[in-house]
Amino acid sequence: MTRKQRIEQIESRLGKRKLVWFGTRGTDSRALLEISQFSEVFSIITPFGSPSLRLEVCLETLKGLRVDLELYGLDYDTSPEALDLRRYLFASLGEPAVVATYRPGSFFTSIYYPRSEFVEYLGLFHERQAPFEHKPWVESELNKLGVRIVPWRYFGDEEGQRLGEVLEQGPMVLRSSRSDGGAGLRLITAPDDVDKIWPVHHDSFIGAAPYLAPNIPLNVNACVFRDGSVSLHSPSLQLIGIEGFTNRTFGYCGNDFAQVRELDVEILDELERITRTTGKWLASMGYLGAFGIDAIVYDGKVYLTEVNPRFQGSSDVSAQLDKNLDRPDIFLEHLAAFLGLSPSRSMCLRDLVREQGKTSQVVCHNCRPHPTRRSARLVPKLGGISYMLLPASGVTVDPEAILFRAVIAGSVTEDGRSLSEQYKGQLLESVSRLFDNRSTTIGR
Repeated sequence: MTRKQRIEQIESRLGKRKLVWFGTRGTDSRALLEISQFSEVFSIITPFGSPSLRLEVCLETLKGLRVDLELYGLDYDTSPEALDLRRYLFASLGEPAVVATYRPGSFFTSIYYPRSEFVEYLGLFHERQAPFEHKPWVESELNKLGVRIVPWRYFGDEEGQRLGEVLEQGPMVLRSSRSDGGAGLRLITAPDDVDKIWPVHHDSFIGAAPYLAPNIPLNVNACVFRDGSVSLHSPSLQLIGIEGFTNRTFGYCGNDFAQVRELDVEILDELERITRTTGKWLASMGYLGAFGIDAIVYDGKVYLTEVNPRFQGSSDVSAQLDKNLDRPDIFLEHLAAFLGLSPSRSMCLRDLVREQGKTSQVVCHNCRPHPTRRSARLVPKLGGISYMLLPASGVTVDPEAILFRAVIAGSVTEDGRSLSEQYKGQLLESVSRLFDNRSTTIGR
C-alpha cells in the first residue's frame, strides 16, 4: 500500500470531521499535514507553527517555559496556563472532530467524555493504557513468551541491605517501575551508595539488574492492529547518556538510523521477532496502536529493555524516513488501526534498514543546573545539520529540558554511547552559541 492510498482511506473515514492532534510536542504532528482534515494542534512543548493550521495552542508558549518532559506531568499541573490549555481544547471539541494523542492521560479524558457526543478519540482510555506502562508486569509476561529480557530482580524498599550484598557481584542498574527517557534509571557501583542513589518511585519496590556493558542500544517504532498484525518502522541505534547532551546516565539523546546498517542480519531478525511477539501480546491484552521497543545487544544477544506503549521521541523523524519511501508511517498506521482499517503489508527490519535514509537525530538537553534562554545569535549554518525544536527567544528552558534536536545526514555514532568527535564538537559549540549561560538573570 502506498502512502497516498493510506491517506485516502483515512480521509474517507474522517469525512467532514476535523482532525486534531493533542501531544507532547506540537512538532510531532507534521506527519499529519498531508491529511486534508488536519487543522488543529494542542501540545506541551515545541509549537509546530505551520501556517496551514487553523488553530495551535502550546503550553510552552502560554507559560514561557519549556519543561523537562521526563519529570513533568500535565495531569498534575494546576497552573492557570494549564487551565487555559484545557479551556481552549474543550472549546475546540464542541464540534465534530477526531482526536489523536501522543499518549493517553486524565487531562484529555476529562475533556473527551463531556465532548464524546461530537468527538471520536483514536486512543485508549488512560486507565486502560496505564498497566502497559508498568515495566515489571509487561516484561515478565513477555519473558513467558520466550522474549529475552534484561535479568531484573525486584527488591522491596526495606531490602536495601540485601541489595547491597548483591552489589558485591558487580555494578547494578536500579529502575523504578514507571519512567520515561532514562529518568527512572540509576547506575550504582558501591553498596554504600544504595540509599543515596535509590530511584524516586511509588511502588514500594524497585528493579535491579547487572549492568550489561559494553552494549549497543537499539530502538524500533511499531504499530499493532486488532488482529495482532504489526507494522514496523525505522530501526535505529539509540543514543543514550551522551556526555554534554544530558546529565542522566541513561538519558535519551536521539537515534542513528544509518549506523544500524552495520548490525548483523541475525540481530535485526531477532529484534523483529521481539517486536512482533510484543505487538501480538499487546493486542491480546487489549492494546492498540503505536508502540516502541528499546533493546540492547550484549555479548551477541538481543535483550528487551523497555516497551513504550505510545509514540516515541524517534517517531517524528521515523515518519519522515517512511515518507521518503512512500510508505505509511507510524502516525498514519496508528490512525488506521483505531479507524478500523486493515493493516498494510509490513516490511521486515532487514529490508527497512537497507532502504531507509542515512539520517541521525541528536537531542540536546540543558545540562546546566539552572534554567537558560535562547540568545540573540543566529542559528549556525553547518553542512549536513538542521536544527529543530529550538525555543522562542523569550522561553525559559528548565534543566534537562530539550534545547534542540539536530538532524544530520549520516551516522553520528558507532556504539550509541558516544558521538563522533566531529559532530560532538559542532553541536556543543552550537549550545554555547545559542543559549544564555547566565544563572542569575532568569526568573519565572
